[in-house]
Amino acid sequence: MLVNLLCAVIICLIIALAITYHAKSKDTPPGPYPWPIFGNLKLLRKLSKQFGGQHIAFLKLAKQYNSDVISLRLGTSRVIVVCGFETVQKILRDENFDARPWNEFVKIRNMGLRKGITMTDGSEWKEMRGWLVRCLRNLGFGREEMTNKINDELKIIIDKLKLKNNGPVRMKPIIAPAVINVIWSLVTGERIDDENKLIYFLDLMERRSKAFDIAGGILSIFPWIRYFAPKTSGYELLVTLNNELKEFLMETIEAHKKTYIKGSEKDLIDMFLTEMYQEKRSEAGFTEDQLLMILIDLFIAGVQTTAVTLDFLFLYMTVHQDIQSKLHGELDSVIGTKRLPQLNDRPMLPFMEAVIAESQRLRLVVPIIGPRRALKKTNLNGYKIPENSCILMNIYSIHMDPEIFQNPQLFKPERFLVNNIYTPNKKLIFFGGGHRRCPGEIVAKCAIFLLFAGIMKSYKLLPVSSNNLPEMDPQPGLTISPKPYEVLLIER
Repeated sequence: MLVNLLCAVIICLIIALAITYHAKSKDTPPGPYPWPIFGNLKLLRKLSKQFGGQHIAFLKLAKQYNSDVISLRLGTSRVIVVCGFETVQKILRDENFDARPWNEFVKIRNMGLRKGITMTDGSEWKEMRGWLVRCLRNLGFGREEMTNKINDELKIIIDKLKLKNNGPVRMKPIIAPAVINVIWSLVTGERIDDENKLIYFLDLMERRSKAFDIAGGILSIFPWIRYFAPKTSGYELLVTLNNELKEFLMETIEAHKKTYIKGSEKDLIDMFLTEMYQEKRSEAGFTEDQLLMILIDLFIAGVQTTAVTLDFLFLYMTVHQDIQSKLHGELDSVIGTKRLPQLNDRPMLPFMEAVIAESQRLRLVVPIIGPRRALKKTNLNGYKIPENSCILMNIYSIHMDPEIFQNPQLFKPERFLVNNIYTPNKKLIFFGGGHRRCPGEIVAKCAIFLLFAGIMKSYKLLPVSSNNLPEMDPQPGLTISPKPYEVLLIER
């Protein structure tokens, strides 16, 4: 009798807790019923698995509740998910949403340092971001110096491909070292010539990316789990990888300190040291920890996204032979066979530009951007957004909107051509927007264009088996990527 009574009391408490937990006013964004402790985690995982990623699950929920603003509970945290171009633009343009959350997962990502340019906010972040943009401009971003650096890497890629003797090739392992070295040379003044060091750094970045994809969800929702299950939660692995990355980059920073000469700055690290050694500049945030996090932000943002964007491009060319043939015709007529592509070729390669844009539209490597934090209580589409709310923006919802892009599931580069002139849709969002627009946008665009054009000019990509085309559905995660595939490269 006592056991039954106790069970009844527990059940009543759970129901009462659930009702209180779920209580919503009319001006609260709609969303699914959140269960105690776990919130909507189980539902989100189910939908993500069913449809192939969180970005698609979020879009399905937005349609279900007929709202571009929905509210979810992930663990005990409320998350606001925003879909649709107009509503996303409200977030991107509003300084109230320029901040970042500082939860346990972000702390792990940033090694406990509220530094860098990606996951921080406030006056110090503005100072560092402005300084970085000026430095990148001074280092030749978007100019001939950058073209030369990228084309030097392109020559190495082509030499490597010649050794494959028209056999099956995986493109990303060949492309990624070039992307690493483009950024490394801008940061350190030289490329990584030591093959073992380059392979180690690439492997480290790859392992870290996969670990954060796997552990990101559980650690951000239940940060306390790291105390009880440091291995199974992924926390121990992330800390180990962070320490490896820090040690790798600090070795280069220390080497620069030993050779630094004021007035002879040749790279980003030298430029930062000049600021750091000035009196009172440390008070403005120019510290060694700051330099470390800026380097980490640059490599995390630049290497994986650029390499995977190129990997998707080569996958689409392999599957769509008709589009590849048309692209080859354009490249032959503009560049020919005796030289490498240059940035000033871009206006004369409208179909090339359209192919790149269409691939990114369909397979944006980071389909959900953010997280953002509301600095104060505000209103969005008639809904109240509490102070410190975490906001995610679903860019996939824009790129797959049939009212913006007719038949959005189709790979159709021609949608961006008007009278054979490349005309990008103003509603494409590849590099964020507002004050947090990606500062490395120029180098990413240049690397994607030059490496893609250079390889496509030199090779024809064929499926390994005409009866078994590579799979087009991406691997889901915090970022998306192609499932492993191989191509046959035929020298042209």
